[in-house]
Amino acid sequence: MVAVGQPAPDFTLYKDGATTMSLADFRGQNLVLFFFPKAFTGTCERQVSTHAQAIDQFNALDAQVVGVSTDQTPTLAKFAETCEAAGKVTLLSDFRHQAVQAYGVAVETGSLANQRAVFIIDRDGVVRYTHIEPAPSNYQGVEPELAALKEIQGDK
Repeated sequence: MVAVGQPAPDFTLYKDGATTMSLADFRGQNLVLFFFPKAFTGTCERQVSTHAQAIDQFNALDAQVVGVSTDQTPTLAKFAETCEAAGKVTLLSDFRHQAVQAYGVAVETGSLANQRAVFIIDRDGVVRYTHIEPAPSNYQGVEPELAALKEIQGDK
């Protein structure tokens, strides 16, 4: 897994069928990069919805919020609508499993491709916070992420 203090691994993932986004697109901003195992499942819906509901708090801390799963882009677009996250939280498809491998959250066996995790990356591309849930059904909420961002803001 990527550790605090390390440069964040680069990624280029699909936002939709034609548009990609890379880590470089977020340079100069804080980035909350969270991984969720599967669209249209209860805990994942709560994770995406909670980030969408707190988007103003994230924006106030100069943070972009991006969710990643190995689902295809059409599935993620529908899922964003279900979670009322469309236009608030960017969901990216890692259908080739490159980012889950690079960030060390891939699951090699079982029905899920990756663990539920969050990485906060600062303006310079350095990982400043990490958390991996101990079980797929666990989700700690956004409060620790907001606290970590406030600490980063205090370091300026």
